[in-house]
Amino acid sequence: MSVSAAGYLRIASTDTAAWMDFGTTVLGLMDAQIADDAGAQFLRMDDHPFRFMIESSETDQLIATGLEYPSEAAWQTTLDELTGAGHAVVLGSAEEAQRRYVTAFATVQDPADNTLELYWGRKLDYVPLVSPAGVSGFVTTYQQTGDMGFGHCVLPAPDIEATTAFYTRFIGTGLTDTLYPPGMDGLKINFMHANNPRQHSVALLNGPHPLGVVHIMVEAETMDEVGRAMDRAKKAGCHFLATLGRHVNDNMCSVYILAPGGIAVEYGYDGLLIDWENYVPTVSIEGDLWGHEYRFPGMDD
Repeated sequence: MSVSAAGYLRIASTDTAAWMDFGTTVLGLMDAQIADDAGAQFLRMDDHPFRFMIESSETDQLIATGLEYPSEAAWQTTLDELTGAGHAVVLGSAEEAQRRYVTAFATVQDPADNTLELYWGRKLDYVPLVSPAGVSGFVTTYQQTGDMGFGHCVLPAPDIEATTAFYTRFIGTGLTDTLYPPGMDGLKINFMHANNPRQHSVALLNGPHPLGVVHIMVEAETMDEVGRAMDRAKKAGCHFLATLGRHVNDNMCSVYILAPGGIAVEYGYDGLLIDWENYVPTVSIEGDLWGHEYRFPGMDD
């Protein structure tokens, strides 16, 4: 295994001002105040320059997932293996790398046409988080294990077997759990971990999604922060996709809130951290210990 973490996301938005307001006032992230020639805006949640790049667009969708590698050697080995297997790998320019605050990156499509930006050498400025909503902090590191990334994302993958094989063989993830949600015939989710203790950094759902992402997750340091985020979301008039609940496989106690444009954001606490040396992948037929009642937009009250 070589991939270290899900490091950042690039998100297309038809209303970047609304997304930034949601990110700062509801989620409690910090405006990174980075000048960008293309007009993107940036949200930070720790000492990394940014975790979410919000880019103006005529559509709302996920543009790309940035996956971090621990060294140039590990990164180059991954690119060589991808190229050798016939996958199109496009190296980013020095200017594009600087925009992402990384030493180097390359772009590749997974079998489901999700765009991945594989990078190494994140350039840190160590500016601490100062949350405009007073959030004490987000879980992005653990003791001496280093970066655990922004959280996780769940990507659409109609051909889930081929896509999972791509991630495990080339990207360097390990399978953590396969979930067959009850009452949803035919639905399957594969949860995959990177080389850090987080239960999953990327997951795949066996179906399409119009926004290119099923949901993204950020993890607060306390349960009270989740409660306060719920209060802020309610005050802001946000749609709650799911009520408060606790997942079985990763133990996350969370709520799901829709960002402007429709991307679902899981705001959680108490996610499971795992010692991969002694772990056996699981198969789950129950998604939640309790809660997480879903209400999709347009459903009758």
